[in-house]
Amino acid sequence: MPKIRFFTQADKQAPEAQKIPPTPKAKYRLSNWLEYNKSLISRGSFALWIDQDTLDHWYYEGPRTAGGLFRYSDQCIQAALSLKAAFGLAFRQTQGLIQSILGIMKKELQVPSYTQLCRRQARINAFVPPMPSGESACGPIYIALDSTGLKVYGEGEWKVKKHGADKRRTWRKLHLAVDEATNEIHAVELTSNAISDADMVRPLVANITCPINRLSGDGAYDQVKVYDELETRGIEPVIPPRSNAVIWTDELGNVLLHARNEAIAQIDCVGLTEWKRQIGYHRRSKAETGMFRWKMAFGERLSTRLLTNQQAEARVKASCLNRFTKLGMPKAVKCVPP
Repeated sequence: MPKIRFFTQADKQAPEAQKIPPTPKAKYRLSNWLEYNKSLISRGSFALWIDQDTLDHWYYEGPRTAGGLFRYSDQCIQAALSLKAAFGLAFRQTQGLIQSILGIMKKELQVPSYTQLCRRQARINAFVPPMPSGESACGPIYIALDSTGLKVYGEGEWKVKKHGADKRRTWRKLHLAVDEATNEIHAVELTSNAISDADMVRPLVANITCPINRLSGDGAYDQVKVYDELETRGIEPVIPPRSNAVIWTDELGNVLLHARNEAIAQIDCVGLTEWKRQIGYHRRSKAETGMFRWKMAFGERLSTRLLTNQQAEARVKASCLNRFTKLGMPKAVKCVPP
């Protein structure tokens, strides 16, 4: 009969020599706090959203449409929707804010009503891709993909934890393509929660006007159609294979010369952690940073109910976030211990 050993308190308290000291967490500090602080203040400036060019093209000047002639230009509607997203306003409050701004500026301009803003938001192309600048202007860019969920309606986290969720909770999926060097959003898509991340690689990449050198994503993008799309466009994939990944072979059982097979072989040799470090996979965290900035600036909930209006809302917010990025970003440097 095997002996049963009962552990005592002395057994739990192992000698200090046998304990592995935890790795201290790296600390960072901002090296450009004065400039970044000014950029945060500038986000609240009305001149950022309603500039002179918008005032000069306030009314619609294009050809007559099928539904009649528009009174206000797309530039005017987008400026109003940008104010709505940046300050978290409703449509009626947005109308009142613009009326007060134009009144203070002594501008004799009519203001679109809240119903006009609601109807026009789904008809304009509210997202303007960023112009190449800085490191991105020198050559192809490194794109990081990621997705997150945005609430439409349903209870908050406290109610779900306390009483459970009911059947009316629903959300949308926000897909972002972020430039790793500049943190700017180059493509944005909003879909239902039934659409997978891999299905959105083609539309996201197709909407990016700049040449792409590398594309990074998490394990959700480890699918054949993703690799085929990137190979067709000449983009190097930086995607970690899943834990149960196997070598891809052809119909005769021959090992394919494929980037995924090379990644699996390299991971078997050096391990997943070292492979991520060697290939620069951790640069993909810029996409997660973009998601964090989105939710901190605009919240985790969509204000509209129709999918077409929600997609327009996502495009407006992506443009606002790119404006925030242009104003200034924090530069963190690692603190060297004494």
